Amino acid sequence: MHELGIVLSIADKVMEVAQANQLTEIKAITMQIGEISSVIPEYLEKCFPAAAERNPLFENTELKIEILPARYLCHVCGESFSLGEFEEAKGCPSCKENQLLELLTGRECFIKNIEVW
Repeated sequence: MHELGIVLSIADKVMEVAQANQLTEIKAITMQIGEISSVIPEYLEKCFPAAAERNPLFENTELKIEILPARYLCHVCGESFSLGEFEEAKGCPSCKENQLLELLTGRECFIKNIEVW
């Protein structure tokens, strides 16, 4: 479970921002995680209390998670489409291509924003 390492890395990055801006408490951290990233949102949420144990800055911090949908681009016809559309059509929904596709979004894992009191 690499989510613990991710949570601790997030906490370190947020602490840097907090120190640079003289913040004493963080209200919420919003993470954006791609639909097909290797990060499991439920595990991230379960590991998040470990950050609070390391630093009182996170004692009352809420972790918010937004899932970014996977989107593909077909290099044959130029259409973009979702993972669901790809699975249903077994390729590009427009031209049925299934080799010349590029993943545009869906593997991300980053801090979207930090909310303070």
